[in-house]
Amino acid sequence: MNKDLDKKLKELEKSFGLKRTSNHKEVEKIKTGIYAFDYVLGEGIQLCEGGHKIELSGRESSGKTTFALRTVAKFQELGKVCVWVVSERFDDNWATKMGVDLTKLLKYYPESVEDATEKILELLHAVDLIVIDSVASLVPEAEVEKSMFEQTRGLQAKAYSQFSRKLYQKIAHEKITIMWINQIREKMGVIYGNPETTPCGRALKHMADTRIEFRQGKPIDKGVGDKKERIGIEIKLKGVKNKVGVAQRIAVVDFYFKDGTIDNKKNLLYAGIKYNVIEFSGKTYKFGKIKAVGKQNFIEKLEDKDWKSIEKEVWERLK
Repeated sequence: MNKDLDKKLKELEKSFGLKRTSNHKEVEKIKTGIYAFDYVLGEGIQLCEGGHKIELSGRESSGKTTFALRTVAKFQELGKVCVWVVSERFDDNWATKMGVDLTKLLKYYPESVEDATEKILELLHAVDLIVIDSVASLVPEAEVEKSMFEQTRGLQAKAYSQFSRKLYQKIAHEKITIMWINQIREKMGVIYGNPETTPCGRALKHMADTRIEFRQGKPIDKGVGDKKERIGIEIKLKGVKNKVGVAQRIAVVDFYFKDGTIDNKKNLLYAGIKYNVIEFSGKTYKFGKIKAVGKQNFIEKLEDKDWKSIEKEVWERLK
């Protein structure tokens, strides 16, 4: 029976140009080094056929560009080619702080949505990561040519809809990562329900394999009274969609403004307790031979190598 089936499959492959996977291999994943981000992504960015298409959406100053820059830095560490499509301001100093090597980063400044999408289609076979910052600020050609008082509704959505259809065909056998940075806007006239939406129509939502929503959380303050100073915020990540990992995951990470530090410690602490990597009883925390009373004391006792060990064990439990 199996020989007959195999023969039939071979005939179909030959006659109709069909393909099948003979040997399934474990998909390679790149971890960005930000535990919360990797957790929501599905244990990192997948280097799979058809590419990993990621949309990061959120309000202003919610960390989208910073997380994308950290992703670029990680890809560069691995010797991969990265392109940043610039339609908003690109801050060289901030990118350097995030670990990006500007001498190895290629930038493209598109004139329109059509120009940007055509360039992306050209680059699919030649690069490893393309970041578009942001899709919402790219202007359609027809809108550029018209006056500001003429109606141009739906042009951006139509352009992305056409682009998505072309992309599916071109990216089928590529292992490229495409990361779109998008914004959250509000629909006018919505009285009931959530008025929030993202620009560029529905095509981008369907095209993305993974969609992550960024939200500002609790502020992180230093000092008291008049000397109180805001030094950072919690960033809440929510996996709105994930076709290559576990969907609907939520994680929170601490972000500090001055040097752009994204602190994994609090996140890893809670993950360690959740997956029994860290023992917790009353107010006492224990990991291996390290033991302390109180969360802050425990965090201060752990060294970098200990945090890496905790992260490694957490990922092992997550598999």
